[in-house]
Amino acid sequence: MNKQKIVNKSRSYAATLAAGEVTSLRIKEDEKTVVRVYDGGKIGVAGRIGEGDDKALEKQAEEALSQNIPYPDALGSGEKRHEDICKGAIAEDDFLPAAKHLAARLKERFPDFIFSDKFAAEQMESTYRDSAGTDLSYASDSVEVSLMIKAAESSNIMDLGYGARRDFYSEDKVVSDIAKLLDVYRNKLPLPEEKLPVIIDAGVAQYILSHMVAEMYASGASLFSGKLGQKLFSDKVDLLIDRTPGKDAMVPFFDDEGVTLPQDKFYFIKQGKLEGLATYRRSAAMLNMPLSGSGYADFDSVPQSGNFRGVQFDDKGTKLTDVVKGKAIYISVTSGGDMTPDGNVATPVMLAYLYDGGKLVGTLPEFGISGNIYDLLGNDLIAVAKNDMFDYMEEQVLVTYFNIDKK
Repeated sequence: MNKQKIVNKSRSYAATLAAGEVTSLRIKEDEKTVVRVYDGGKIGVAGRIGEGDDKALEKQAEEALSQNIPYPDALGSGEKRHEDICKGAIAEDDFLPAAKHLAARLKERFPDFIFSDKFAAEQMESTYRDSAGTDLSYASDSVEVSLMIKAAESSNIMDLGYGARRDFYSEDKVVSDIAKLLDVYRNKLPLPEEKLPVIIDAGVAQYILSHMVAEMYASGASLFSGKLGQKLFSDKVDLLIDRTPGKDAMVPFFDDEGVTLPQDKFYFIKQGKLEGLATYRRSAAMLNMPLSGSGYADFDSVPQSGNFRGVQFDDKGTKLTDVVKGKAIYISVTSGGDMTPDGNVATPVMLAYLYDGGKLVGTLPEFGISGNIYDLLGNDLIAVAKNDMFDYMEEQVLVTYFNIDKK
């Protein structure tokens, strides 16, 4: 009988902002422990919140083997690795004063706007150990600024948002970022008549990630079924899991099954070619595919595919302001959106800006955007880039051509 033990701990502080004021402070400590046992091609799982008796937890997991849930023996390689990249993003004693000072500064600097949501900080630690001698740990900390912003005269719940999570905190940089959005917010411009490139958050990749899950691919239900190894997109498209410590705050270098990756990377798409699929230990064994480290599990459940932490495009250090010298449309707020089985993407745009010469110059009327994913990431793609307009918010963007659907 083989065993895994995973422990996730976190301590977080969250200040709630309402109408430009700090209205509450929540301090939360979490500790979750899971034990998985493997015997005879079956898995037993038991989880616990908080401290407790590990022997009792192991016994519960062993008893759960009677549920006869099939699973391959999921042990690591005996690797030992420990990464602690905590930088002291913000001291505990400084947290509440920092939240209040930011709220007051925003209220003074932007009196015609109302700010709400949260200012938060978190420290986390994840450990994984198993019967093969594998011993992994990761610790990091971060500050998160998440703001809903409403124009004072607006009847909307919110008009735009600002969000950033970093391993350091700079109030000056946060205020500078928000100024770039709000100082030109009331400069209302018509939709350009000419066809312009669109700058959009690279999170649009969410539309294709589910189609890269190995089980969906093997069933024939994926947009990409039967196309593994084929060139599908522009040479500029590299989509990968990158769990290099420090690359993305709060992302351990191992997944929920203790799987680590060579050089902490796994490519789904490389130079436009479909290179790999999202697998976890069971799907990799069933389908005879490489492990992508995509194992996900709630603390007391059987692992499945779905851990896409660390997934991003490789922008190769390309900067937006170097790529787009003239005009473009910068998408700030979308609502909903979906992709059809044949790859057509469409979403309403609630807020967009005209971008010109490396900066935002005014807002545009509401419209919709649409296009086929093979075009958006193919011949229409100009670049994958870092959005260097902002000082604190880290945003990776796609610069491509969409169809503009005027309302």
